[in-house]
Amino acid sequence: MRKVHYGNGLILVNNAPDESGKKSPKLVDINTYPAIRDFFKKSQLQRFYKETIADLEWFSIAFPEYILSDNYKTINRVKRHQAAWCRFELMNSENGLVENVYISQKFGKEAVSADSEYVAEVPLIDSYWTAEEVRTFCQANGIKKFIRPVYFPLIDEAYYPEAEWHAVVKNGWTKVGNSVPKFKEAIFNNQVSIKYLIEVDERYFETIYDTNWKDFTVDERKEKRQELIDSINENLTTNENAGKSIASLMFVDEKGLQVSALKITSIDDKFKDGSYLPEAEAANSEILFAQGVDPSLIGAGIPGGKLGAGSGSDKRIAFNIIQSLKKTDRETSLEVFEFIKEYNQWPAEIEASFENVEFTTLDKNPTGSQTVTQ
Repeated sequence: MRKVHYGNGLILVNNAPDESGKKSPKLVDINTYPAIRDFFKKSQLQRFYKETIADLEWFSIAFPEYILSDNYKTINRVKRHQAAWCRFELMNSENGLVENVYISQKFGKEAVSADSEYVAEVPLIDSYWTAEEVRTFCQANGIKKFIRPVYFPLIDEAYYPEAEWHAVVKNGWTKVGNSVPKFKEAIFNNQVSIKYLIEVDERYFETIYDTNWKDFTVDERKEKRQELIDSINENLTTNENAGKSIASLMFVDEKGLQVSALKITSIDDKFKDGSYLPEAEAANSEILFAQGVDPSLIGAGIPGGKLGAGSGSDKRIAFNIIQSLKKTDRETSLEVFEFIKEYNQWPAEIEASFENVEFTTLDKNPTGSQTVTQ
């Protein structure tokens, strides 16, 4: 999802209307706008967006920090703070606002207070404020840097959005998917791997060795028994002896029935190959559905259907669909660029976008693909 969100990367387009008045986006050479080019280099904006998209796809929220010029007229740089290390301050009971963001890599690992030397405090700016409102507020309060979060829509949450894929964590499918490999590993580590049970009647040795058997010491009898077992194992396990037969003596028991002096029983494997894999496949499918990923994109096929390879059309269509569905998510991540553009008063016709690769059929395009912006 992170890779689809990013596509071919961030590009600039000129959305100025053509002669007929219709918008006709044209790719912009960033070198024609030195102020934008220098900002991209200073903020390493391509890397910034990879990192911000990672936070949005994982937590549905990102924490970009904006650093202002001394005269408050421009944003000089933007940088990403890892969402996992950021926490909102409790809401101010007097004005109902959250005024600061606390940042520490220790959050989630150990107890740490807001006034700890390991915690940084950065002012929080409301994402709904315009650039001019932000400029006026920062100048009035002497704020040279601030965090203006971007996030996917809140539903019923007060502080942090809840990512859609968290559904599989709550309903237990993630735990099921994770438990199967652990269970299989435990079986491999702990099970006793015995293929055959070999039972030998004591009369077998008495018959084979006749009166000498009684004269053997205990150690000699153990040795003779082991020689027999080794010989049987060799005949049962080596490739050269595949298909051979094993001869055995027969005795008459106390009921007058003939019984074999040598009995070999194959032990059934209670944990055959593939056990518990259907459960793992179901868990994987549920996780993919929660993420909004078509199983065909990773070669999983349709759950319950045939797992063989298709013609490729399913992948092509699924990939194009998932890219088109990313439009609203990309609009969220592009809020950062739009805010900087408004604050720094960059040309209104310049917009940022993400370039896609859209797969087509060879009859429409010899290369099988074309680039589009979204």
